[in-house]
Amino acid sequence: MNDAISWEDRMRWTTEEQTAIREHAAMLSISTQDYIRQSAVSRALDWQRQRDASREMARRRGTSVEEILQQGMLTDDTA
Repeated sequence: MNDAISWEDRMRWTTEEQTAIREHAAMLSISTQDYIRQSAVSRALDWQRQRDASREMARRRGTSVEEILQQGMLTDDTA
């Protein structure tokens, strides 16, 4: 990836999103690239923890995550 290309050009961001990212990164005294990287890493790690917890819950119940979801005992709270 060419580092000379700005993050705005590599990613598809609305004007409002670009402003929010720039402002929050500035408040944290980090670059926009570091802000985006740290945010992505945080989301990915959260997802892994949730996935692992769901798998462990299913294992303890002697079932699969898919079966728990079908039965409605575990829901996705992202909606």
